Amino acid sequence: MTEEIRTVIAEALHNEPAMGVQRDAVLAAGRRKVRRRHLAGIGGAALGVVAVTSAAVVIAGHIPAERGDARPPGGTAPPAVSITASPTATTPKSVADYFTPPQPYPGPTWTKNGHPVNGRELNSIAGPDHCGWQSAVMMHLGWPLGTISQTSAEIRQFIRDPNGVIDHGLRDKLAIAIDLPPDAEDTGYRNGELELWLRPSDPDAAYLRVGDDVERWPRADPVIACA
Repeated sequence: MTEEIRTVIAEALHNEPAMGVQRDAVLAAGRRKVRRRHLAGIGGAALGVVAVTSAAVVIAGHIPAERGDARPPGGTAPPAVSITASPTATTPKSVADYFTPPQPYPGPTWTKNGHPVNGRELNSIAGPDHCGWQSAVMMHLGWPLGTISQTSAEIRQFIRDPNGVIDHGLRDKLAIAIDLPPDAEDTGYRNGELELWLRPSDPDAAYLRVGDDVERWPRADPVIACA
């Protein structure tokens, strides 16, 4: 028996444990198998290795674990690993959700008919922090609708100031969680699910809507700026 065959038998016995008589049976079967293969002239170290390994496996009475299986001899398979998908971002459900906190200039991108609009046509930005207005939202709408404004004379400004940081009496004019007036008209401007509506009979306000949640933002006239 070649040294290679002895090594294979030893490895088979080590990896496929058989106690007492069973171990002796494995060894005897392996030797008989190698002798028959050798006498028959089949030869070939590779074929002899396969024969010995197969005999040891059959007598041991089980199929060995795959090379990548981390299960120890005589042990149990490791528990399956549970993979949890990363949570998705929460979809805003109210007008306030879109401005908590307000985004500084240039603010979020609004769209109309599925296309982004120029920020000088419509923007909604946080008030300047150097004046302490960053908790307020300043919306600038080109006027007439669709105008890409060049000067303050071509915009209408609407303010959301729930904390009263800008003053000018705008906090008292802000209305939250109201019904959309029946004569309000959809401008077609969108920011995700956020919609901008105007009311011809109330030119001093803009109506922001997300589903059933509606807010009325008062107009600042003249336009307010931070020095």
